[in-house]
Amino acid sequence: MKPEIIVFDIDGVLIDTSKSFRVAVSKTVQYYMTKVLGYEDTGILIQPEEVQLFKLAGGFNDDWILSQSATLFFIYKALKSGFKDTSSIRLSFPSLIKFTKAISYEGDGLNKTRDYLATLDGNIFYKAEEKLDRKLVTRIFQEIYAGSKYIRRLYGTEPILGTEEGLWKNEEVIIDKSLLLDDISYGIYTGRTASETELALELLKLEIPPQAIVTMNSSIIKPNPKGLEIIREYYKKNILAFVGDSMDDVLAAVSANAIPVAIARDDFSKERFSHYTELVFSNVNEYLKYVRELRI
Repeated sequence: MKPEIIVFDIDGVLIDTSKSFRVAVSKTVQYYMTKVLGYEDTGILIQPEEVQLFKLAGGFNDDWILSQSATLFFIYKALKSGFKDTSSIRLSFPSLIKFTKAISYEGDGLNKTRDYLATLDGNIFYKAEEKLDRKLVTRIFQEIYAGSKYIRRLYGTEPILGTEEGLWKNEEVIIDKSLLLDDISYGIYTGRTASETELALELLKLEIPPQAIVTMNSSIIKPNPKGLEIIREYYKKNILAFVGDSMDDVLAAVSANAIPVAIARDDFSKERFSHYTELVFSNVNEYLKYVRELRI
């Protein structure tokens, strides 16, 4: 069925953020554990590509929440194991894969992380919670992503790390706009803030009506289907496809009675998404080519 509306997630769909947001998560966890808590930096705790494990677990559409949850996870591991260096902490129990599999169900990511760690060892968990400054984790993430020159524009705060160049400059456009069809309406449902989305649209040079863009500033968070319902109502059309690369994206589409389209670049992600949709593509351009070939 050819959609009347196609709604896109931004990160990993329209824009390659593998060298920006996902690196920012990795660097934020590393900075907090080593610079804030003082653990010896002997190796990376979470690789940028491992961020996808959280995205597949669901509840981590917000990279700030993801960073807070990952940091709490590694604080817990450090306290439980007694290790003082990051390489040993990473290898200690539980593994990142075991942890993310255990929390692969619907719900808020941070709450799922808390519940899981509390069941392992409540005393250690509460000590880990005391060491987690959620606001500071978010500030670190914001500056690593934006850089000192753009943090005021994007987040309205002053730099605290002295990071000159933001990782957002590493972002690259994925979508081939020549594949967009005139008889289809387009929208965006993203976990980005309004200012981050504005920056993305400048890079994309993509014009979408503001009424068809739903960001974090709306307080509507995926997998809540309301973001898709708002866009559907604006265009007064019914057949809507939502293109995303996280479990929250797919679940939002399912809940909105929309067509879920999953973007997956690895076999593990493809297998997970295949339980919810047959429309799994390596990138958004493959899907747009598929749409162009559809006949009602």
